[in-house]
Amino acid sequence: MAFAEDFAAALSNRGIEMDAADVPAPDVIGGALDNINGYLSQLDEFVREGFDESSLEFTVCSVLADPTVNVAPEISSILAAYDRTPNMRLTELLQATRETLDQVQAQV
Repeated sequence: MAFAEDFAAALSNRGIEMDAADVPAPDVIGGALDNINGYLSQLDEFVREGFDESSLEFTVCSVLADPTVNVAPEISSILAAYDRTPNMRLTELLQATRETLDQVQAQV
């Protein structure tokens, strides 16, 4: 549970609030972040930018965990935390999560 607590606390320091009990394993998080980045890179530039911009105001991040989209269902709790985080774009949230993951894993 040490990783989960450290990860949740480090995310909180970046403005992304989530419960440590909802934190997936580090390899699950890393794989899902890779899946999301791969998915986004395949989108049309304008669609990608629109999705990113809409994530500032609307709860659209969780759609990536939806079974019909099936990009990153294994981190639905993190995506839900993204939707509760104000004033940050999806790309900023993903970068913060990747940096947090790397930071916390380096401490272990």
